[in-house]
Amino acid sequence: MNKRLLIFLTMAMLCVISLTAKAEGPVKLAVHIHQQDYQHPVRLWNFTENFWVEQGVYVEASANKVFAQMGASGFAMCSANVEAANLLVWLRPNIFYNPQVNTFYGKVQGYFYTADGKPLVKISGESKSVGRLLGENTKVQVGRVFDAATEDLYQRMLNNAQLSEYLNGKVKGMVTLNPCATAEFLPVSKFRFNAFQ
Repeated sequence: MNKRLLIFLTMAMLCVISLTAKAEGPVKLAVHIHQQDYQHPVRLWNFTENFWVEQGVYVEASANKVFAQMGASGFAMCSANVEAANLLVWLRPNIFYNPQVNTFYGKVQGYFYTADGKPLVKISGESKSVGRLLGENTKVQVGRVFDAATEDLYQRMLNNAQLSEYLNGKVKGMVTLNPCATAEFLPVSKFRFNAFQ
Protein backbone atom coordinates (compact mmCIF):
# COMPACT_ATOMS: atom_id res chain seq x y z
CA MET A 1 0.00 0.00 0.00
CA ASN A 2 2.81 2.42 0.83
CA LYS A 3 4.47 1.73 -2.51
CA ARG A 4 1.30 2.55 -4.39
CA LEU A 5 0.85 5.74 -2.40
CA LEU A 6 4.47 6.74 -3.07
CA ILE A 7 4.07 6.04 -6.80
CA PHE A 8 0.79 8.01 -6.89
CA LEU A 9 2.35 10.99 -5.08
CA THR A 10 5.38 10.91 -7.38
CA MET A 11 3.17 10.87 -10.47
CA ALA A 12 1.04 13.71 -9.09
CA MET A 13 4.16 15.77 -8.35
CA LEU A 14 5.49 15.20 -11.87
CA CYS A 15 2.16 16.32 -13.35
CA VAL A 16 2.19 19.50 -11.27
CA ILE A 17 5.79 20.24 -12.28
CA SER A 18 5.05 19.69 -15.97
CA LEU A 19 2.00 21.98 -15.83
CA THR A 20 3.90 24.81 -14.15
CA ALA A 21 7.07 24.47 -16.21
CA LYS A 22 7.93 27.49 -18.31
CA ALA A 23 8.41 27.38 -22.04
CA GLU A 24 11.93 26.65 -23.17
CA GLY A 25 14.00 29.48 -24.55
CA PRO A 26 13.68 33.24 -24.34
CA VAL A 27 10.87 35.36 -25.72
CA LYS A 28 11.80 37.32 -28.81
CA LEU A 29 11.12 40.80 -27.41
CA ALA A 30 10.90 42.30 -23.93
CA VAL A 31 8.93 45.56 -23.86
CA HIS A 32 9.81 48.30 -21.35
CA ILE A 33 7.76 51.44 -20.67
CA HIS A 34 9.23 53.82 -18.12
CA GLN A 35 7.25 54.74 -15.00
CA GLN A 36 7.54 58.40 -15.97
CA ASP A 37 5.05 57.78 -18.78
CA TYR A 38 2.49 56.41 -16.29
CA GLN A 39 2.99 58.96 -13.52
CA HIS A 40 3.28 62.23 -15.47
CA PRO A 41 0.34 62.86 -17.81
CA VAL A 42 0.51 65.32 -20.67
CA ARG A 43 -2.12 67.93 -21.39
CA LEU A 44 -4.03 68.08 -24.64
CA TRP A 45 -6.00 71.28 -24.99
CA ASN A 46 -8.00 73.44 -27.27
CA PHE A 47 -9.28 76.90 -26.58
CA THR A 48 -12.01 75.81 -24.13
CA GLU A 49 -11.13 72.30 -22.91
CA ASN A 50 -8.26 70.31 -21.35
CA PHE A 51 -7.70 66.59 -21.45
CA TRP A 52 -4.90 64.87 -19.47
CA VAL A 53 -3.35 61.73 -20.98
CA GLU A 54 -1.34 59.12 -19.09
CA GLN A 55 0.60 57.95 -22.11
CA GLY A 56 2.04 54.80 -20.52
CA VAL A 57 -1.40 53.22 -20.14
CA TYR A 58 -2.28 53.82 -23.79
CA VAL A 59 1.03 52.68 -25.26
CA GLU A 60 1.01 49.53 -23.09
CA ALA A 61 -2.45 48.62 -24.40
CA SER A 62 -1.29 49.30 -27.96
CA ALA A 63 1.87 47.20 -27.48
CA ASN A 64 -0.19 44.28 -26.17
CA LYS A 65 -2.40 44.43 -29.28
CA VAL A 66 0.31 45.00 -31.88
CA PHE A 67 3.11 42.75 -30.59
CA ALA A 68 0.61 39.89 -30.13
CA GLN A 69 1.14 39.35 -33.87
CA MET A 70 4.52 37.82 -32.96
CA GLY A 71 2.86 34.72 -31.51
CA ALA A 72 2.71 33.04 -28.12
CA SER A 73 6.38 33.42 -27.14
CA GLY A 74 6.94 36.53 -29.23
CA PHE A 75 6.95 39.24 -26.59
CA ALA A 76 6.46 39.98 -22.91
CA MET A 77 6.08 43.19 -20.94
CA CYS A 78 8.88 43.87 -18.47
CA SER A 79 6.23 44.30 -15.77
CA ALA A 80 5.67 40.52 -16.08
CA ASN A 81 9.24 39.69 -14.86
CA VAL A 82 10.82 38.54 -18.11
CA GLU A 83 13.71 36.18 -17.37
CA ALA A 84 15.12 35.91 -20.89
CA ALA A 85 14.61 37.72 -24.20
CA ASN A 86 16.50 38.15 -27.45
CA LEU A 87 15.90 41.92 -27.53
CA LEU A 88 14.74 44.73 -25.28
CA VAL A 89 12.70 47.65 -26.62
CA TRP A 90 12.03 50.79 -24.63
CA LEU A 91 8.84 52.41 -25.90
CA ARG A 92 8.62 56.19 -25.45
CA PRO A 93 5.21 57.62 -26.36
CA ASN A 94 4.41 61.19 -27.30
CA ILE A 95 1.09 62.75 -28.27
CA PHE A 96 0.21 66.26 -29.36
CA TYR A 97 -3.07 67.92 -30.28
CA ASN A 98 -3.30 70.86 -32.69
CA PRO A 99 -6.58 72.65 -31.94
CA GLN A 100 -6.39 74.85 -35.04
CA VAL A 101 -6.75 71.89 -37.41
CA ASN A 102 -8.41 69.46 -34.92
CA THR A 103 -5.68 66.86 -35.38
CA PHE A 104 -4.00 64.42 -32.99
CA TYR A 105 -0.36 63.57 -33.72
CA GLY A 106 1.07 60.44 -32.12
CA LYS A 107 4.59 59.11 -32.00
CA VAL A 108 6.01 55.98 -30.39
CA GLN A 109 9.80 55.77 -30.37
CA GLY A 110 11.32 52.34 -29.90
CA TYR A 111 14.88 52.20 -28.57
CA PHE A 112 16.18 48.69 -29.19
CA TYR A 113 18.89 47.15 -26.99
CA THR A 114 20.51 43.77 -26.63
CA ALA A 115 19.60 41.94 -23.43
CA ASP A 116 22.86 43.11 -21.84
CA GLY A 117 22.11 46.78 -22.60
CA LYS A 118 24.02 47.55 -25.80
CA PRO A 119 22.09 50.01 -28.00
CA LEU A 120 21.21 48.80 -31.49
CA VAL A 121 18.80 51.14 -33.26
CA LYS A 122 16.02 53.68 -32.72
CA ILE A 123 12.81 53.31 -34.74
CA SER A 124 9.88 55.72 -34.66
CA GLY A 125 6.28 54.99 -35.48
CA GLU A 126 4.00 57.92 -36.25
CA SER A 127 0.32 58.55 -36.85
CA LYS A 128 -2.20 61.33 -37.02
CA SER A 129 -5.94 61.48 -36.81
CA VAL A 130 -8.52 64.20 -37.22
CA GLY A 131 -10.73 64.58 -34.15
CA ARG A 132 -11.88 66.88 -31.40
CA LEU A 133 -11.50 66.97 -27.63
CA LEU A 134 -14.90 65.64 -26.64
CA GLY A 135 -14.70 63.99 -23.20
CA GLU A 136 -14.88 60.19 -23.28
CA ASN A 137 -14.57 60.10 -27.07
CA THR A 138 -11.11 61.62 -26.67
CA LYS A 139 -9.94 58.45 -24.89
CA VAL A 140 -11.00 56.36 -27.89
CA GLN A 141 -9.29 58.79 -30.27
CA VAL A 142 -6.03 58.74 -28.26
CA GLY A 143 -6.11 54.93 -28.19
CA ARG A 144 -6.48 54.81 -31.99
CA VAL A 145 -3.59 57.22 -32.49
CA PHE A 146 -1.28 55.14 -30.29
CA ASP A 147 -2.46 51.89 -31.93
CA ALA A 148 -1.58 53.25 -35.38
CA ALA A 149 1.79 54.64 -34.24
CA THR A 150 2.72 51.34 -32.55
CA GLU A 151 1.68 49.39 -35.66
CA ASP A 152 3.87 51.68 -37.77
CA LEU A 153 6.81 51.03 -35.42
CA TYR A 154 6.15 47.27 -35.56
CA GLN A 155 6.19 47.20 -39.38
CA ARG A 156 9.44 49.19 -39.46
CA MET A 157 10.92 46.80 -36.88
CA LEU A 158 10.08 43.79 -39.06
CA ASN A 159 11.80 45.43 -42.05
CA ASN A 160 15.06 46.03 -40.15
CA ALA A 161 17.56 43.26 -41.03
CA GLN A 162 19.69 43.69 -37.88
CA LEU A 163 16.69 43.45 -35.56
CA SER A 164 15.37 40.46 -37.50
CA GLU A 165 18.57 38.52 -36.78
CA TYR A 166 18.31 39.27 -33.07
CA LEU A 167 14.60 38.49 -32.89
CA ASN A 168 15.17 35.11 -34.51
CA GLY A 169 18.19 34.31 -32.29
CA LYS A 170 20.69 34.12 -35.17
CA VAL A 171 23.43 36.26 -33.61
CA LYS A 172 26.35 34.25 -32.20
CA GLY A 173 27.24 34.82 -28.57
CA MET A 174 23.99 36.66 -27.90
CA VAL A 175 23.11 37.26 -24.23
CA THR A 176 19.44 36.71 -23.37
CA LEU A 177 19.27 36.67 -19.58
CA ASN A 178 17.41 39.28 -17.54
CA PRO A 179 16.94 42.03 -20.16
CA CYS A 180 14.52 44.12 -18.10
CA ALA A 181 17.10 44.60 -15.34
CA THR A 182 19.20 46.64 -17.77
CA ALA A 183 16.20 48.88 -18.51
CA GLU A 184 16.49 50.40 -15.04
CA PHE A 185 19.90 51.83 -15.98
CA LEU A 186 18.83 53.47 -19.24
CA PRO A 187 19.19 57.27 -19.20
CA VAL A 188 15.97 59.18 -18.64
CA SER A 189 15.61 62.93 -18.81
CA LYS A 190 14.43 64.44 -15.54
CA PHE A 191 11.76 66.43 -17.32
CA ARG A 192 10.22 65.85 -20.75
CA PHE A 193 8.46 68.64 -22.52
CA ASN A 194 5.27 67.88 -24.42
CA ALA A 195 6.86 68.20 -27.83
CA PHE A 196 8.02 65.83 -30.53
CA GLN A 197 11.65 64.96 -29.94
